[in-house]
Amino acid sequence: MSLPTPLLPFWYEREATDYARRTHWGTVFADQRFRLIYDANRAGVLEEVGDLTLAEVRKELLPALEWAGSPHEHIEFWAAQNAPAVDQIRAEGAEEKHDVVMLFEAPGPAPRHDEPEVREVVDLDQDFLDWYRASRDDFGEQTDYTPEVVDQFYRRDLDVFVPRGMRFFVGFVGRRKAGLATLQSVAGVGYLPSVVTMPEFRRRGVASALVRRVVDESLSSGDGLVHLLAEKDGAPQRLYERLGFRVVSTVVSFTHPTRSKPGDSAPS
Repeated sequence: MSLPTPLLPFWYEREATDYARRTHWGTVFADQRFRLIYDANRAGVLEEVGDLTLAEVRKELLPALEWAGSPHEHIEFWAAQNAPAVDQIRAEGAEEKHDVVMLFEAPGPAPRHDEPEVREVVDLDQDFLDWYRASRDDFGEQTDYTPEVVDQFYRRDLDVFVPRGMRFFVGFVGRRKAGLATLQSVAGVGYLPSVVTMPEFRRRGVASALVRRVVDESLSSGDGLVHLLAEKDGAPQRLYERLGFRVVSTVVSFTHPTRSKPGDSAPS
């Protein structure tokens, strides 16, 4: 299952910065500012190149990682999952992860009468940013992020994605911030990069309320499609399915440590 064609412009344009470079099979990313973040230093295979080899990917990727000083090699196969490159990197024993791309189709069950309130945060004042920085520890599935990694995630959000239109929505239980979701709209496509509930407020409908609101905001702002990523067969996938999303493709990722060191000049 490859990435549906209508979503391709979003993924090409979302991070179309000076730190990304197109190839015939997808995109290479390398950013010295965020060298510890997989997403900022990776190869993304987005095109169906059936004979793609690992050597072809590494020819483009490794010089970029060396320049960035990234301690890992991270390759995501959004397409070409039957290409030789996948078997070759799998044979090396790389850490393998599977995610699903989920597309919103129709609303799920009606919201509960006591569903938490959700508000968009327009003024990113210091109080909100301090809370957001602390909440970054609870994002995603990985629980062993060091403070340096979390700081790089936080800085990347503010320096890269906020200027490109990322929006923030907070769920409240009473007067307390209970969770947060973000929205990016690019090329007429909406994307939910993150949905997180603070540990003390889980199982109280916070995530459901956030997703419903963000989907509504995306569609009402003119997006023709809304999508997100989730760990394959995990609890979030089941939640999103109940809220009206369906799986349309998979992403297979492989991660290796690397011995790259910072270079003196950016890759051409």
